[in-house]
Amino acid sequence: MSTIETPAKKYLRRKCAGGHGRTSVMTVRSCPLARSARPFVAPFLLLLVAGCTHGAATVPDPGVPRTPPGAASRFAGLVGCFTMVELGTGETVEYGGEECDVRTSPASTFKIPNALIAVDTGVVQDENTVFRWDGKERWRATWNRDHSLATAMWHSTVWYFQRIAEQVGEPRYRAYLSAFQYGNADPSGDVTMFWLNDVLKISPREERRFLTALYENKLPVSPRAMTVVKKTLELRGDAIENVRDRLPFVDQIPAGVVFSGKTGSYLPDDGPPGPLGAIGWFVGAVEKQGRTWVFVCRIRSSEEKKIGPEAAKISYEILKGEGML
Repeated sequence: MSTIETPAKKYLRRKCAGGHGRTSVMTVRSCPLARSARPFVAPFLLLLVAGCTHGAATVPDPGVPRTPPGAASRFAGLVGCFTMVELGTGETVEYGGEECDVRTSPASTFKIPNALIAVDTGVVQDENTVFRWDGKERWRATWNRDHSLATAMWHSTVWYFQRIAEQVGEPRYRAYLSAFQYGNADPSGDVTMFWLNDVLKISPREERRFLTALYENKLPVSPRAMTVVKKTLELRGDAIENVRDRLPFVDQIPAGVVFSGKTGSYLPDDGPPGPLGAIGWFVGAVEKQGRTWVFVCRIRSSEEKKIGPEAAKISYEILKGEGML
């Protein structure tokens, strides 16, 4: 009996063959997307089927985004975007207009997809996987010690994620980032620096869509990878002691609310930031009373300062004003 090639298998074979439908060195079995393609391809195929079914449910229309109160004053002196969506309803809160579609370096917010890829490929087993410090002194004192995936996420330990990058390699990054639809999906050049040197770029709205897929468990990685990484982003328990110096508001998070977040700061290496050259991010999620919101805040400035924590402060104030914190 001949084997019938399903649309999902056909899609996977073509992606693993470079989109040309020909056999390549990367077979379907060795393709990094192979074992996790089902949760990615299946929803797409189901949507196609639903479109042909009478009375099928449709994705909620978020309508016109609502502007958060006081947003203009919170972003005073900065160019910024805040965008948030409630999962399930699609209700969107947003400030920034066209700025929300401008792509920049993701800076350390890339540690989120980096960790997902690391767990999915087996480079890292879980949040407790420890990499030994190499003994090199780095500018942030908290980096100069052994780190687990969890502590490296809390302290934004660059060397930990660079060690992951050396083991993942550019071909697998390119495949995963394309599947994630993560900005320009470009990991070219130095595999340990592409998210820090303005090669990889993503907009706030694209980042929000990526986080939405993560918190809806729809990314093309294993469910376990998504669970592990989301746990490292939660600002509670041991995380509080490790992030309080940069995110002092963590002590004010109400009981019963799960607040998750990751900062990112980018400054060019060749001198002062110049016009809007300093970039700060804070991205994450709020889970409260059975409801979940994902949010993204990015600011740009001509001043060299701790703009990642500044983006976090703005996010906290907006979320508090929305009654979530």
